[in-house]
Amino acid sequence: MDIKGITFTIVTQIFLLVFLLSASKPVKADDKTFVRKLCDQTLEPDTTYAHQCADHLYQNTAAVRLKTTYRVCGDTMLSASNTLWDGLTKMEVSDYKNAHVSARMAHLDLLRCVFAFSKYADVPVPAELLSYMVQAKRLFDAAQFMFLLLDQ
Repeated sequence: MDIKGITFTIVTQIFLLVFLLSASKPVKADDKTFVRKLCDQTLEPDTTYAHQCADHLYQNTAAVRLKTTYRVCGDTMLSASNTLWDGLTKMEVSDYKNAHVSARMAHLDLLRCVFAFSKYADVPVPAELLSYMVQAKRLFDAAQFMFLLLDQ
């Protein structure tokens, strides 16, 4: 499990929820409980397995085109995780513009993984890997939404 990714998700969700709650009304004790409850249900722990899943598929296939696909996907998903961590460190120093750029770059890495399947192997994404990728996409969407709110 990638602790950097988990930390980024928790902090991102807290920022998003606190920002949304504070923008709409004063924070009450019930709101704090609501934030804690949602943060406990984070999707992120599952997203950290996307690159590990791709690496496992790479190691367990003999087909050259599939190996290339899984290698590219594993590399880009690991890059996405690292780029999101960079975005978190930028957020910690209030560099929201560059943190937003990092989130966009991480999202592009996710798309590169998707495109690798049509470019190299022309096969559907395996269900297990797709599940992790969908959860990662949800995480990126939440980060994007948070940055849109910050830009207002």
